Amino acid sequence: MSAFSTCDLQLRQHGVLSCFMKYLISILIILIFLVACELFTPRDSEPPIDTSDPYAWKPPTSPEMVLENLSSAFPAHKLNYHLDVLSNNPETGTVFVFYPDEGVAASLQPGWGYMEEESFITKLFQSLNKTGLQRLEWQDELLSPFEDRYEVIADYELTLSYIESQTHLPSQLTGQATLTIVQNADLLYEITTWKDFKSDTLPCWSDLKAEVQ
Repeated sequence: MSAFSTCDLQLRQHGVLSCFMKYLISILIILIFLVACELFTPRDSEPPIDTSDPYAWKPPTSPEMVLENLSSAFPAHKLNYHLDVLSNNPETGTVFVFYPDEGVAASLQPGWGYMEEESFITKLFQSLNKTGLQRLEWQDELLSPFEDRYEVIADYELTLSYIESQTHLPSQLTGQATLTIVQNADLLYEITTWKDFKSDTLPCWSDLKAEVQ
């Protein structure tokens, strides 16, 4: 093969290689463009928090929010507001326990835990009149921080309105609760223990549980 032919072949090969490289670069530019478009495509927005609802659920990022969600459960008629601030993690041993007032303890199922509380609050909400007055208020709150928990002592007043067939249940309740509140793995606060105390002649939480259970 002559030197001329060899040179001509090299030029042709170089031309093919050059075209191939240009093709690859074009494909790469298109891919980069598509990825960039995807990055700047607006994502679906998160649902807004309903600030117009005074009883809307609030993430319990503090012990005070735990009490607020407990209170909101009744006028909002959302039993999960109540249950979602109670510990229920058997794997870590962090499970809600209720200690009734001593004068009512004999009338309650022993070893009142999360399952008993879930059954009670479900039956209670089924007995409530959705259009009636439901209110839970906390007063004289005393918050004591410890190394890994908070202890909250608070007086409560609970006002309930029932459907006609359940009017035998108490509608006015008062008492004092001592709550142990801890932070879970999601950094949200929840109740591990609830100690109930009767404060006067009116029924307390323990009395209501004994009636509904």
